[in-house]
Amino acid sequence: MIDRTRNPFSYLNRILAARSKQTAGKISTSPAVKNKLNLTFGAVLLASVVLTGCTVGPDYETPDAPVPSAYKNGSSKAEGSACREDWWKIFNDTQLNKLVDAAHGQNRSLRASFQRVQQARSTIRVTRADLFPQIDTAADFNHSETSSELDFGNTAGFQNRGRTTSTYSLPVNAAWEIDLFGRVRRSTEASTADAQAQEEEFAAMRLSVEADLASTYFRIRALDREINLVAESVSLRQDSVKLVKERFDQGVVGELDLAQAKTQLSQSKAEIAALRRQRSQYENALALLIGAPASGFSLGSRPLSGTPPRVPSGLPSELLRARPDIRVAERNMAAAGARIGVATAEFYPSITLVGNVGVSASEVGNLFQSSAGAWVINPSVSLPIFQGFRNKANLERAEAAFEESRETYEGTILTAISEVETNLAAWKHLRVQTNAQSEAVRSAKRARALTTEQYDAGLVDYLFVLDAERTALTTERALATLTGDDYVNSVNLIRSLGGRW
Repeated sequence: MIDRTRNPFSYLNRILAARSKQTAGKISTSPAVKNKLNLTFGAVLLASVVLTGCTVGPDYETPDAPVPSAYKNGSSKAEGSACREDWWKIFNDTQLNKLVDAAHGQNRSLRASFQRVQQARSTIRVTRADLFPQIDTAADFNHSETSSELDFGNTAGFQNRGRTTSTYSLPVNAAWEIDLFGRVRRSTEASTADAQAQEEEFAAMRLSVEADLASTYFRIRALDREINLVAESVSLRQDSVKLVKERFDQGVVGELDLAQAKTQLSQSKAEIAALRRQRSQYENALALLIGAPASGFSLGSRPLSGTPPRVPSGLPSELLRARPDIRVAERNMAAAGARIGVATAEFYPSITLVGNVGVSASEVGNLFQSSAGAWVINPSVSLPIFQGFRNKANLERAEAAFEESRETYEGTILTAISEVETNLAAWKHLRVQTNAQSEAVRSAKRARALTTEQYDAGLVDYLFVLDAERTALTTERALATLTGDDYVNSVNLIRSLGGRW
């Protein structure tokens, strides 16, 4: 939340450009004037040091989050919540571990996100640099001639008519905007929060790449299981066609049985081609995720089986520190809060000290004489009086941006809780669905065996055999798909929990 009753100091501000009112020119080098100037400069410097601690604008505090005490679809038993960021290793799959390691190093989206983090960190240093005096130097040479036609009257300038002069100078220039009201510090605060948000964006991108890779990997493994099932079906139906053909030649069965057997065989071949086409698409997507050319990447067949390990859901409050997208939203809110301080600082005066010290002479050889020294100090004060209500509009815009970021933060939390609940519910229902489908597979296989025996005994026609085989294959493929869904749902649950628990 934003507390407007006190001045914050933990976040930093951008510099407000103000128009300066010039109040000083070249300073006399007489000792008396120089001493007065030194005292004045020292007083201004001392005041700036004292006042630099004053930072206008509201204080940022993280708002309360709309988080329930427990998940409605979570386990009633106490679950551990130990942080584990290498979450993919719970599947005990060496091939998956290698692919994730490759993605960490070679995924182009992840590498691009890291460079955005580097940019954001550099922006902090750029903004913070305005806390310090800006110092530079530049050698200068000026050669000029005064017109002889100028009328200087009875003045000393009369002697300079038609005169050619040369001036060599080597100054060291310095400029410093004193951060009286924390504009620079507030600007650095906002930049720091932006950089932290970008770091969390990188974490979110990394989790997304890991989860997409694991989901794609398990989809491929589930397809491997389906392909094997259909391939076995093709082999069995080839034997069936051969057997029916022999019976047809012997006049035991009619041509209809032979045509039906060939139809089933052709359909199975078409299905296996469709599954292999789908697998190649997933394989190419996997190559992209690990940053490898699709043309040179292949993944050997290994059918998926078993059930995924149980993922503890933990408590909803743990999402606030676990999910990178929530942390992104929170850091964006902090940056927006700091920018309210930036807009507030526009209503206050600013003091800028500009000056230089160096040497100047008409001859290069005299530049380093003790008498060649010269210096200038030029303090200026800028106080906003009327800018067409621009400052007020900027402050209102900053406040509205903060309110927007707060709504986004709360919406992100609600979305996260919804995703966790969805995946927890899916996990629970997939258990029931998988058990029922496993029973259906066992029954379908038994029905296929009985029907084949009855056909061999001449008790039923071949249509019953085809129907039993089709039912058995359909139920087995459905179970393979469910197994893949089960693993992918576990990955999605881990993703919704932020990749840690």
